[in-house]
Amino acid sequence: MKVKDIEKKIGTLSNPSKMPSYAWGIPIQYCVTGSKLAKQEGTICNKCYAGKGCYVFPVVKAMYEKRYQAIELPEWVDYMAELLTQKYKRLDKSRLFHRWFDSGDIQSHEHLMKIFKVCELTPHINYWLATREYKIISQVKTKDIPKNLCPRASAIKVDSPPPKNILKWTSTVHKNKKPIGYVCPAPKQNGECGSCRACWSRSVKQVSYKEH
Repeated sequence: MKVKDIEKKIGTLSNPSKMPSYAWGIPIQYCVTGSKLAKQEGTICNKCYAGKGCYVFPVVKAMYEKRYQAIELPEWVDYMAELLTQKYKRLDKSRLFHRWFDSGDIQSHEHLMKIFKVCELTPHINYWLATREYKIISQVKTKDIPKNLCPRASAIKVDSPPPKNILKWTSTVHKNKKPIGYVCPAPKQNGECGSCRACWSRSVKQVSYKEH
């Protein structure tokens, strides 16, 4: 299938200016855990960047909704794998890095398994997935996670320590306290990843981001 035909079925990929290439996400109101945390002061979700800026433009909101509605399609895995393959074949190796959920989060164990399958079908692409759906992700054994995927358990509150006993890989947000682990260099690089690929690297156990 042609890219435009697949996009009519499941929606397009995002192309965040900060990222080395593409991302995929859904509306934040569908975050099972995040939608509750968004109502609590001091949580990272309370100031979620995906609830403002270009994310609130009608055309953008419509596309994210289209992606969400497409998840249950029986062909979703095959469509996603083909879309990613065709979009990324145009890029050099330094840009073969994809982010799951620049907005939104895992919806269910079944959804996570579909994502795993997409990763397995596209072994040439490196994937990063940040999540606060601890109950879902903790059901998975490390050995069953695709080798080209780095999932990170994200902290709940700003300046809180990395989540424990969920995943080998974590991320936090710092503001007033000293950051823990590898510090995201984006604030010093015009808000961009630049050549950094730490989020996708399994050798980097913990990444800390400065609060937006």
